[in-house]
Amino acid sequence: MISIGERNKRLRDILGALFYCSYEYLSERVPSVFLRAGKLFFRKWKFLLDYPPPERLRVALETLGPTYIKIGQMLSTRVDVFSEEFIKELEKLQDKVPPAPTEEILSVLGDIRDEFLEFSEEPIGSGSIAQVHTAVLKSGEKVAVKVIKPGVEKHIKKDITILKLLVNKLAGFVKPLRDYRVPSIVEEFERVLLDEFDLTKEASYMEMFRQFAVEKEPRLVIPEVYWDYTNRNVLVSEFIEGTKLTDVKNLEKFDRRKLAEDFVIVVNRQIFELSVFHGDLHPGNIFVLDDGRLAFVDFGIIGRLCPDTFSAFFMFSYAVMKKDVDLIIEALKMVGAVGKDVNEQLLKRELLIFLDKYYNRPLSKIDAEKFFYEELAITKQFNLVLPEELLVLLKTVTHTESVARIIYPEFTLPPVLQPYLKKLIPKFLLDDFRRRTMKTAVSYTSFMQRLPSLIESKLTEKEKKDYFPLLESAFLLGGACVLSFKPLLLPLYLAGAGAYIFFKKGEG
Repeated sequence: MISIGERNKRLRDILGALFYCSYEYLSERVPSVFLRAGKLFFRKWKFLLDYPPPERLRVALETLGPTYIKIGQMLSTRVDVFSEEFIKELEKLQDKVPPAPTEEILSVLGDIRDEFLEFSEEPIGSGSIAQVHTAVLKSGEKVAVKVIKPGVEKHIKKDITILKLLVNKLAGFVKPLRDYRVPSIVEEFERVLLDEFDLTKEASYMEMFRQFAVEKEPRLVIPEVYWDYTNRNVLVSEFIEGTKLTDVKNLEKFDRRKLAEDFVIVVNRQIFELSVFHGDLHPGNIFVLDDGRLAFVDFGIIGRLCPDTFSAFFMFSYAVMKKDVDLIIEALKMVGAVGKDVNEQLLKRELLIFLDKYYNRPLSKIDAEKFFYEELAITKQFNLVLPEELLVLLKTVTHTESVARIIYPEFTLPPVLQPYLKKLIPKFLLDDFRRRTMKTAVSYTSFMQRLPSLIESKLTEKEKKDYFPLLESAFLLGGACVLSFKPLLLPLYLAGAGAYIFFKKGEG
């Protein structure tokens, strides 16, 4: 439980940061007397006015501490809410959090600590939630040991509780919070943050990616998980030795063009063939091994697509390529992004103007990241709010170009991806058709099973004597479904239907 004094102090800090981060917005909408009162009450945070608005938000989040640094990192995916300038600034947020003392980390390890011959005193990485040490197992393997910091879960839960309380209260009378569904975004942040406190989930995703790499993608390496030493608070995995992408000078020994192309294809294969992808592929999480293979580490943030969202994304991508604005809007409707108050005709016009700007350019002349941000500007103009999973996907797709250009500055995304996507479209359409057909068949089967009782419950005694033509029609429709999906079962179905009608008439 949070004490009232602790809650009020934290609430005042959050409100102070929020007041100055939205100062320009407030100055246009509230009387100056309220602004002066706010400056006096929140004077501790007045230093934020020394920064331009995008940088101000980043500094405020850093000042509020680890929970808000983490939230800021997740906000950097909300390209439907923030402009490009804000997103670029939020992407600078790093977990510059002092590590917990090694004695505390060893206490979290419990009996597992006895399995190590060596355990490094200094961590090789420290974030808001966990820190990573190197160690050597008794069997001689060098491993990376990720450990949840003691007490941090309780602290973050307190901050999230206060934030939810504040946002839910403010959403009642601050329209932008309602327009962009900020309360639901905070709920999503809470779910993502709490997921990070169970390292077995991260380990499971590592196994999924590792299996994909071993069976289908030889260009990719994923660290092996040591399950005997892994639990909710501890993740022990293979230690990766390689060149970080941030070490640009040492990349010269590799074929950098091929490396960039391999990176983009690997990421997109995860998206389009697994429907699961690494959601935090900044250069610090990518290594190049001596043989030129790529290794991904730190799977704390994962993008996971449900089939319907993936279908909408594919439909959207295809529609953009074909300049089909009707299909673009249908894709947006599939994910619930188009509200009832949206002027669809005006939206179509804006989309056409936008696509005209790019449509006749050579693919090599299109900057995917710029295209993406201009595209998202339209969603903000019409208050279209995309689901979190789709935003993470869109941002990952475009972010791959930025990372690829670190490897090879002349890299362009579309020419690399076009042949791969072109080959994939027929398979995707066939798989999606099969999935939807099966879903429809199951729905019709369930409906046909319930139809007789539904009809009978709505009829009077006199009507019941005369309803059999309708019932027979229903059985005929059911027979058509059986004939379409399981023709061999048709004789059995007809026998059952005939027996049912015969005995029901006999009862009448």
